[in-house]
Amino acid sequence: MTEDIVIVGAGAVGRMVRQILEDCNRAGANWNFCGFLDANPALHGSELHGAPILGDLTWLAQHPGAAVALAIGAPAARQRTISHVQRIARPKIATLIHPRAWISDRVTIGAGVIIYPDVLIDCDVTIHDYALINKTCTIGHDTVIHPFVTMAPGVKLGGTTVIGEGCDLGINSATIQGLQIGAWSVIGAGAAVVRSLPANITAVGVPARVIRSREPGWQL
Repeated sequence: MTEDIVIVGAGAVGRMVRQILEDCNRAGANWNFCGFLDANPALHGSELHGAPILGDLTWLAQHPGAAVALAIGAPAARQRTISHVQRIARPKIATLIHPRAWISDRVTIGAGVIIYPDVLIDCDVTIHDYALINKTCTIGHDTVIHPFVTMAPGVKLGGTTVIGEGCDLGINSATIQGLQIGAWSVIGAGAAVVRSLPANITAVGVPARVIRSREPGWQL
């Protein structure tokens, strides 16, 4: 059965999520891609790669049967967007997994998760709602990824790692096994995390060191 779907976000992430959607259809899924939704009114009525930009999130109120794919890279913006979506309508939030991802049979994946190609996920991993796992990421066994996490391309997580809600892990960053990174923290590109880190910080370097702390709730 074919199911209508729109992509929220008409930027670079949106273009890639459309490609994932198309590749899923080639592998046997039955999504009918209707177009993009975006908050920028200057884009409304135009096209992106031949697909219409239909309007903003209010479009969902008139199209309650359409599923939604969240193509928002920044964790805080993704959290605000899903809150806005749920105030307007209660659509199905699609989970999209690229057919070229390798995922153990014993992995739990929540709603609204987007997994790019060439991702490797070991056994007994839990990925909570609205996480975005970019290309070539690897996730070790027994790891827990909380909601709204973004993993940029090439992130490597050792086994039994816990990544807190809303963390933003930069390109090619990595952790050793058994660590925790607190909620709404930012890990810089190429950083090597060798000890647990608190919430609401930014850490960079090899080994990763904290260079900034924020007040709780800074992302709201």
